[in-house]
Amino acid sequence: MTAPNLKDPEERASYRRELIRLYRPWRWLGLAIVCAGVAWVLIRGEGWDAIGIGLEIVGWAILVAIIALRTRYHRRRMRGA
Repeated sequence: MTAPNLKDPEERASYRRELIRLYRPWRWLGLAIVCAGVAWVLIRGEGWDAIGIGLEIVGWAILVAIIALRTRYHRRRMRGA
């Protein structure tokens, strides 16, 4: 795998699409879990309980992990590894 030439508009657009597709199902899963946590709290109307907090923690942990994995992928790709 070679590093993309980000000075070329076509290659830059292609690489951008590649990054957008990367880990897409996991990003949607993390977002869905975060939204489920908020919905749980709003539906119950009793404030934050263990389930709501747990859903938020899991959802945000997935999203932060995906950011780290995409950053690592980008660094490797720019090195040409």
